[in-house]
Amino acid sequence: MLVLCLAGGIALAADAPPMPAELDSYLKTEDIDLGKNPPKPKIEKLADGKVRIGVMTLDPAKRQIVMPGVIATWERNIEVLIASPRGRGYESLLVAPVRPFHFQLALLALGLNPGKPADMVGSGKAPVGDPVVVYVDYEDTKTHAKKHVRVEELLFDEQTKKPMKEHHWVFVGSRLLDGRYMGDVLGDLIVTMYHPDAIVDNGMADGTNDYIYNVNDKVCPKPGTDVTITIQATTKPKS
Repeated sequence: MLVLCLAGGIALAADAPPMPAELDSYLKTEDIDLGKNPPKPKIEKLADGKVRIGVMTLDPAKRQIVMPGVIATWERNIEVLIASPRGRGYESLLVAPVRPFHFQLALLALGLNPGKPADMVGSGKAPVGDPVVVYVDYEDTKTHAKKHVRVEELLFDEQTKKPMKEHHWVFVGSRLLDGRYMGDVLGDLIVTMYHPDAIVDNGMADGTNDYIYNVNDKVCPKPGTDVTITIQATTKPKS
């Protein structure tokens, strides 16, 4: 197992790569100092034209961000799609060992532009922004078959009684408030329920409902299962 969500942080298995120093410092930051002067990430250029930021690998040619993650919970009422280890993992489908500030930088590096976030938590008009699609790869624990699915397939819509409708998630970009980067304060990367401090939000009209989505336990692997998450930009970069 690569990463396991714990209260207040993550634990890495013995065979996992070392935790990035920038993530370690984020987890140890006092709440009152969260979001203040977030450090620049360590950026490594790879031979194939890709770029590594922490555990994220950026592929500019394919316009993808690939990162490790873990299934976080099978609890009801999913409000977060992907949380950082300091985010709301208790109501998130996935947790990834990524600092939110660095996730936003990675999206900007792909040429995405921040859009218009939600005005309030769970209310108002749907956020708008450059679209992305999210994929999840994992190994079926029973058949050991390799699975590659749209992330929506892992969530169940209690209104339609079907998996979540495939759609584009929207890059809104988190804000600075009183000198604090609120993405780090919130601790989440992508949310299903509208949030003004989100980095990527739900672009559909149902983001006002915190009771609509649960884990699709007929498809979704069990909590603690390692996954690979791919964030795919679907528009050409704007000049």
